[in-house]
Amino acid sequence: MNRNQLHDQNLKLVLQQVFNNHPTSRIEISHQLHLNKSTVSSLYNTLMAQGYLRELGYGNASTSGGRKPTMVAINQDYGYTLTFDLGYRHLHALATTLNGKVWKYDRIETQGQSIHEMVAQINQYIAMVQKEDASANGLLGICFSIHGIINDNKIKTSPFIDMDGVDLVDLFTATYDVPVVLENEANLSAIYERDFNGARDLNSAVTISIHRGIGAGVILHRDLFRGEHGDAGEIGQTVTSLEIDGQGQATPVRAEDISSEDAIIRQVEQHKGLKDLDREDIVKLYRQHDTDLALILQRFTIAISSLLYNTMRTLDPDAFFINSPLIEEIPELLEQIRASYRRLANEDFPIDLTTNARLATVLGGCSLITHQVLGLEGYALQFERIPENL
Repeated sequence: MNRNQLHDQNLKLVLQQVFNNHPTSRIEISHQLHLNKSTVSSLYNTLMAQGYLRELGYGNASTSGGRKPTMVAINQDYGYTLTFDLGYRHLHALATTLNGKVWKYDRIETQGQSIHEMVAQINQYIAMVQKEDASANGLLGICFSIHGIINDNKIKTSPFIDMDGVDLVDLFTATYDVPVVLENEANLSAIYERDFNGARDLNSAVTISIHRGIGAGVILHRDLFRGEHGDAGEIGQTVTSLEIDGQGQATPVRAEDISSEDAIIRQVEQHKGLKDLDREDIVKLYRQHDTDLALILQRFTIAISSLLYNTMRTLDPDAFFINSPLIEEIPELLEQIRASYRRLANEDFPIDLTTNARLATVLGGCSLITHQVLGLEGYALQFERIPENL
């Protein structure tokens, strides 16, 4: 490593220290990084000149006396990032300051809209945020959460939204001249668990996202595992059984055909001859102790526990997290999944529900784009936990 490379690495390490330990001081950074005070001061001055840091005043002197240290944190007035989750029914929009603090969150109705209409909504939202912004540098970067497969920052598949040739990266980079990142929704949920939530102290974890389909975000050795072509974690596409017709032809039954939220709704509609049910209707039927729904949910919990068991045998993570608004509404289902898993594995295993599920993907996107904006890809950043009543 040459001198310039070493300087750049140390600069990033100092920035990482400030992000993860704010407020902190130069003397504390020196101790943590085992760098001499003059080196840290030089790096500190560079970051101050770039506007990334903000001095907060004096801290307490050490027990041995001496000068009080100047405390410093990431400058949250430097600028902001935006994350948009392109859901089938809603557009979730999150604005966060450079230190990862939530500034604005909104949920916008988009059911039945084309991608072109959704893009118009996004541009309107950005214009509104820009009018309210008083930061030094404004918009710094955009992340899009996609319910599909992403590879090399491009959408490979988008099963729920017809992209109609729209390239989000090219379009928004040209319009706003900032970095634009695409990532799979389940992967962002996994990043959220790692950087904000329950997996902060774990080496490896898998987040199972259960919405219209089923996906898994895989964190192995603290890094997101995407696979060679972005397809890692597509567990909803795994074949659970085969249906044989009268001619002996086999049709594969996939996991999300029977155990996604949409699959549950379809089964209830078929059993009851109803149409246009949604999650709220399912929860209402559950509270009414509907027997048809009880059987469907029993099959659901068995299927999900089987997915977890098979994933455990394949990846051997430290824990599972389940991102499911339906289970969040009916927490008894989580206990049933745990019990079913216990019967399969003959042992307990950490299986927890993602808290703040409605914000999980957009907060994961906040982490992803913040890493890029700060030039800290590959560096661990720890964000403050988000209150559950946000």
